[in-house]
Amino acid sequence: MLGQSENSLLINALFAAASDAGQAGWNGFLDRLCVASHAEAAALRLLGPEGEGPGWQVGTLALPEAERLHAMRLDRVYSQIDLPGGPDWPTPLRALKVAAGAAGQVALMIARSGREFRAAEALPLSNLAPHLGQALSIQAALKTERARAALAGQSAASLGAGWVVLSSAGMVIAHDPQIAAGLDASDRLRLRRGARPEFADPEAAIAFRQALAALAAGEGAERPIAIAGAPPVHLRLVLGDWQGAPAVIGHLRALPMAQDLPLAQVAGDLDLSRSEARLAVLLCDGASLREAAESLGWTLETARSTSKQIYARAGVSGQTGLLRRMLGSALWLG
Repeated sequence: MLGQSENSLLINALFAAASDAGQAGWNGFLDRLCVASHAEAAALRLLGPEGEGPGWQVGTLALPEAERLHAMRLDRVYSQIDLPGGPDWPTPLRALKVAAGAAGQVALMIARSGREFRAAEALPLSNLAPHLGQALSIQAALKTERARAALAGQSAASLGAGWVVLSSAGMVIAHDPQIAAGLDASDRLRLRRGARPEFADPEAAIAFRQALAALAAGEGAERPIAIAGAPPVHLRLVLGDWQGAPAVIGHLRALPMAQDLPLAQVAGDLDLSRSEARLAVLLCDGASLREAAESLGWTLETARSTSKQIYARAGVSGQTGLLRRMLGSALWLG
């Protein structure tokens, strides 16, 4: 009979697999299930309204198709001789199907090619029945949260936004890896867990210490810390919470440059020609007409007449209106 400790390890492996974003966790759970039941193969299949969904399998034995799994009743362990539909399954099999909330239904199977399963060898499936649906529901919820977090991270990165979590002494606890990598590559700011942020600009380092001191004294850090370089980067420190404990939260903003956007994207968003778009991105990045003309190799008069065409097409009046139009649009979001 399956020992209590072994049963607990199997259940722990199930929930560990549900929390894992990759395939290795499920393979580890199924491997443990094979050992506990002396099976040659084990599989987990998600069943949607249209048929078989994603699944995981260890071992090389063929296992029932989605149609037969859909016909199974919930919370019952089937053998190869009472599996719904078609002839008896040709090799020893045990299969269980349970409801899994938003994930739909899930079937768990063990199989081998030799002798029949004894009752004690099939017991792991019965023991897992109360936990299987819950584990897959957890996985579905985590998958949704990870997808939301990924989209939020992509949007924030497109806008040049990032974060860093600090202790009250200014030590880095955690940080947004994407924006940290970009700042590290520019040699302006280095973020390493367990260490204070390293600023290339001495004035930024002084401003950082002053902001920490203000927060420690119960005062707000009124002004963001300007980190020298291009594009401009600002860091604002506020008191906050990280995993249930007080922390200092740093909000980073590295202003994206319009010149880094795909030219076709700018032209399409503003209904411009490519040459007009080249001038528009320079104006958006703060260049004067004269500076933009020199950068493009144009005369000042050409730049001036082209800018008027841009303002008319974009429905704005002047460079300030163009900045507002571009900076407030979804142009930066992919």
